Amino acid sequence: MHVRVLGAAAGGGFPQWNCNCAGCARARLNDSAVRPRTQASLAVSADGARWVLLNASPDLPYQIASAPCLQPKPGDPLRHSPIAAVIISGGDVDCIAGLLSMREAQKFALYADGFVQKIFYENRIFRVLDRRFVSFNALPRGYVVDVEGPEGEALGLSVEAFPVPGKVPLYEEASNDIATLQAADAVVGLCISDGARKIFYIPGCAAITPQLRARLRPDDVLFFDGTLWRDDEMIAAGTGVKTAARMGHISVSGPAGSIAAFADVAVARKIFIHINNTNPMLCDDSAEAAFVREAGWEIAYDGMALSC
Repeated sequence: MHVRVLGAAAGGGFPQWNCNCAGCARARLNDSAVRPRTQASLAVSADGARWVLLNASPDLPYQIASAPCLQPKPGDPLRHSPIAAVIISGGDVDCIAGLLSMREAQKFALYADGFVQKIFYENRIFRVLDRRFVSFNALPRGYVVDVEGPEGEALGLSVEAFPVPGKVPLYEEASNDIATLQAADAVVGLCISDGARKIFYIPGCAAITPQLRARLRPDDVLFFDGTLWRDDEMIAAGTGVKTAARMGHISVSGPAGSIAAFADVAVARKIFIHINNTNPMLCDDSAEAAFVREAGWEIAYDGMALSC
C-alpha cells in the first residue's frame, strides 16, 4: 500500500495566514527546522496508479500540484485524474472544503457517513458536485466496505469507519457548552486495508477509548490527532480562548495525553497529523519534538511517503 501525506497541519495550515506566533514567524523566514505544512489529508493507493484521498482539505489544489502521483501524465486523456475516490471522516471545513475544487466534471466516488452526507445535501454549495459525475456512497459505521471508483471498478482497498469521541463542526455549534457539542455520530476514524496491511487515519479525537486501543495490531500504521501539545496551549499562547478538549481534541502531552495513552500499544508506526500552528513540536529543534521522537512517534510533514 502506498501512502502520501498531502497535508499535516490542522485547520489554517502552518504558518497560519493571520498568526504571528513563534512557530509561524520562523516558518515564514524559511527556517530549515520549521517546515510549512498545509491542512491535513492523506492519499492512499494499492497500485500506485489509482488514488484515494482521505479528506479533502481547503489546500487540495496546491497539494495536487505538489504531488506528481495525483496529476495527469503524458498520454492520458485530455481530462483525467488519478484520484478515483475520496473518503471523508468528518464535517469540519478542513475535511470537506477541498471538494469544492473538484467540481470540474471529473468522475470520482465520494464516501461519507450519514452525518456528513446530511451536510452535503443541506448545504446548497455542494450541489456543484454534479451527481452525473460524482457518485455519493454510504459509509456505514462498523462495516468493511470495498472502495470502488466512479464506474464501480475495484481499487484494491477497503475502508471501515468507526466512531471516535468528538464534537460537531464549528459551524454547527449552537452553544458554548461542550456537553451539548459532543456527538457520537460527528466524527469517525478510518481503517484502510489492502488485505495485508492496515493504516488508521484519525485526525480528530477527543479521547482514547479502550475500544480504540483494542483495534490496533503490531503491523498497523497509525496517523493520529496531534492538534495541541497541551490542553490550554492556545490560551497560554494568547492565540485563542478554547482548550483542546473544548475543540474536540485530546492533547499530545501529559498523563492524560495521547503519548501516554498509547504508550503500551504496539504498532509498526505512530505518526502525529493535524497539528495546530501553535504546537511547538512543529519545530524540529524543539524539546517537544525531541520528546515525541524519543517516545517512538513521528511528526507528519507534507510529502511524507510510506510503503506499507
